[in-house]
Parts: sequence; structure tokens; C-alpha cells
Amino acid sequence: MGAPAEPPAEATLIRVAREAMGLSAETAAARAEIKLSGSRWRQIEKGYRGDMGTEVVAPHATLAHMAWAVGVDSDRLAETGRTQAAEILREMERSRTPAAATPATETAPLTELAEWQQKVILTALDERPRSAAEKALLLRTLATQIEAAGDAKENGVEAPLHNTPDQDVS
Repeated sequence: MGAPAEPPAEATLIRVAREAMGLSAETAAARAEIKLSGSRWRQIEKGYRGDMGTEVVAPHATLAHMAWAVGVDSDRLAETGRTQAAEILREMERSRTPAAATPATETAPLTELAEWQQKVILTALDERPRSAAEKALLLRTLATQIEAAGDAKENGVEAPLHNTPDQDVS
């Protein structure tokens, strides 16, 4: 069996939304809340799996998660005829904030700092070998502590930044 003449409408919608966000298939797949590889993402977008010579149609839940990752809403997904996937996506919309609507400061907290400040923070994080996930956790922990200290100060209470017994931020 050869490649289909055109990918399914939902696959084209996902691809266009991904490209409009400037994301690679790998980056978009990483944003999905399910385990999905960049190559599988591309197969779904193409509607075809070249190594097997077979057509590919995304399962409903997978398609909903892909749409979520690139900011496609349930109404637009339903227009493609994938109503079950749109129902899953509608439930996701009711219960969470889409990845595409995440504020830039949440996805890139260092961008508002001067370059020298970013380098100081990243150098401190690199003093000990850490995974990207560990670095992200450290930054989130510090941000939470800073926000709590700021809130306390606004309420007239001095709250020093500190490590909690179960956190190691060194």
C-alpha cells in the first residue's frame, strides 16, 4: 500500500498549528502529556508510516493530547470529523490550562533577567551534574520560595528564603 494522497483533515490541522507555533515534531511531542515520540507525531501528521507502508490514524486520546499540545481547541478539532477526540479534548479544556496558553514567564523564567544574571544562575546549577529535570525542579522550588517570601513581605511578615528539610537545592 502506498502513501495516502492527502493526510486526514485532523492531521493537517495539527501540523499547521504546530508549524504556526514554530515547533518541531519532537518539541511538540515533548509538550504532550502522554508518551509520544517525534517520529510517531510525524507519522500521524502524514497519515502514513513509511517503514510499514501503512496508513496511520491517531487514536482519539492521542489526537486530543496532540491538539492540546499545539493549542487546537475542541471546536476546531470537531470540525475535522473527529468528534470522540474532540470530546476528550473538551474535557481537558474544562479541567486544565492548555500548553499553548502557558505564560512565557512560566515556560522561560530566565528570559526577563539580564544576560549576566542568567549566566550566574545557570553556572550555579551546573556546579554539580544535574539532569534537565533536576534543574527545572530547582528553579521551580526557588521561584516558589521567592514568591512566598514576597507575599509574606506584602503582608508585613519577614519570611527568609530557606531549604525545607526534604529539599536539597545545593
